[in-house]
Amino acid sequence: MKKIIMCCCCLYSGAVFASVQDNISFCQAIAIVAGNVMQERQDEVPLSLQKSIALEYEDGARELYEAIVEDAYDLPILLNETQKQQAVESFKLEYFDYCEHAEASE
Repeated sequence: MKKIIMCCCCLYSGAVFASVQDNISFCQAIAIVAGNVMQERQDEVPLSLQKSIALEYEDGARELYEAIVEDAYDLPILLNETQKQQAVESFKLEYFDYCEHAEASE
């Protein structure tokens, strides 16, 4: 799954973004999406709804969104708000780091 994410990051960054700042902005955008998906996971949004949202995206973006959803929904729903918020922040950071490492390996 993480290979798909790294491939998507490389694909998009190579095709669309040129500067380091643009690449950071791209990685921040991925992290925001990942954080939103994890927040929805922690709020018990059904997986079926996430899958229908994925259909709104085109090809590579859809695959990336589906990968993020799959990763988020593999993790448990936590019991208290502090743990949930920590899970969201951790998930965002994880995706930002994946994206940055994909950028660096280009």
